[in-house]
Amino acid sequence: MINMACISDLPYEILLKGASVKKSEEFIRENCDEVYHVPGGYSLAGVMLKGGKTIPIGVKGNSIYFQYVKPCKGLFVLKLDDAQEEIEKLRQGNYQ
Repeated sequence: MINMACISDLPYEILLKGASVKKSEEFIRENCDEVYHVPGGYSLAGVMLKGGKTIPIGVKGNSIYFQYVKPCKGLFVLKLDDAQEEIEKLRQGNYQ
């Protein structure tokens, strides 16, 4: 059994809220050095990402930027610092 984390357990920073999918993806592309597209259901730091067919995750330094859907609250772009392990997972193409 896989243990899933709650987004509230992570030390994230909200960078953008209430944006469309297109606007949040543009924000990630414009503010990150690397961008990866992972499938919906991808687990990032133990948190399942929900969304469309693919979800953009950006890398800037040692931080990751990602779209997160909060039920009844909408779409957010969140930043998670000190995410080297997750960055390496993305770089290796390990999207399982």
